[in-house]
Amino acid sequence: MAVDSLPQCEKFEPVSPTKEVHDFVSLRTVDLATYDDGPAARQKIAQDIHEAMTTQGFFYLVNHGLSEEQISRQVDIGHHILKNTPEEEKQALRAPMVEEGSYHGFKPRGHWRTAGNVRDKVENFNISRDMTRREQPKVMTPFKPEIQNFIDYTHKEILFKILHLFGIALKLDDEMLFVKMHSYEGHDETWLRYMKYYDDYTEEEKKSTGGLWMIGHQDFTSLSILFSQPMASLQVRDYQSTEWKFVKHIPGAIIVNAGETMMWWTGNYFKAAIHRVFQPPQDQRGRERCSVFYFCVPNDEVVINTLLEQSPVLRDAGVEMAHELDKAPTSKEWSNGRIAITGRNAVWDKKGEDQNVTEEKVGSVTTRWFR
Repeated sequence: MAVDSLPQCEKFEPVSPTKEVHDFVSLRTVDLATYDDGPAARQKIAQDIHEAMTTQGFFYLVNHGLSEEQISRQVDIGHHILKNTPEEEKQALRAPMVEEGSYHGFKPRGHWRTAGNVRDKVENFNISRDMTRREQPKVMTPFKPEIQNFIDYTHKEILFKILHLFGIALKLDDEMLFVKMHSYEGHDETWLRYMKYYDDYTEEEKKSTGGLWMIGHQDFTSLSILFSQPMASLQVRDYQSTEWKFVKHIPGAIIVNAGETMMWWTGNYFKAAIHRVFQPPQDQRGRERCSVFYFCVPNDEVVINTLLEQSPVLRDAGVEMAHELDKAPTSKEWSNGRIAITGRNAVWDKKGEDQNVTEEKVGSVTTRWFR
């Protein structure tokens, strides 16, 4: 359906691509154009994913079936919802992050802490693929059908293809195992996110943060899907160094990264991408960053531990189990626990060996933060 025949919404005007940064991080590109051409073609794509996942945990995805116009439309819808929902309604529909460990609903600015104990300038609105789980803002009503279509396509046509390719790359006994663990009909915390960063830090806050908008981290997801936007603020840190580099915008592309769930499934054979959000180059500052994400976790009952019995690739690599059998969390335990503590309590242990990393306990497992 053409955008001009859809319900009208307030358009978001993104910044122009920066002309200042030239040394962007080098990410591999995974092309889905030949996915339907048979097993040999899928095996070749899976090899590209294998290379990306064993080095950085990040890659660009192209020819995924969504147009740049469709992606921009979702950015506009997110901007429209965040800008036009009354504050009173946002508070009523606030996500129960601490209470239930769920992002579904509005996350207000200031819930997280960044560097220097400064409160974040990030607002987001998060939607489950089952929209009946939470009450939705009134301003969203005209857009529900196309939001649902976007979620459905992203989950069934993009996520499922990527997860299938991950299964091929690991030579799983059942190459559709990851797909089954993320059943569309199942219950989990997977969510669509409309996120907006506001560049309105005071001079004192800028000094305290050093330009850091969101602390370095690995997502807790199995996979995170970011629809590329022009503002250069996402930064990646390679595993081989502590240097942070901006990710370049590719119009219409998706940026995919693995999270801690995938890292545990593979015994750290596939990397959970280390990334952060930093103030953009000078020619993009003073503007808002509005983005669309799809964050994916397995169905609630899935136990997350290394798939040694299912993957000869992992056995040949000599990886070890991520967790002791009685300490491996379910997806629900991990997701709810991680959401509840994110950006709230982590402190830097300056006495540790690595002063750029700190750990935080989540139930029987730990997560890490980076700077």
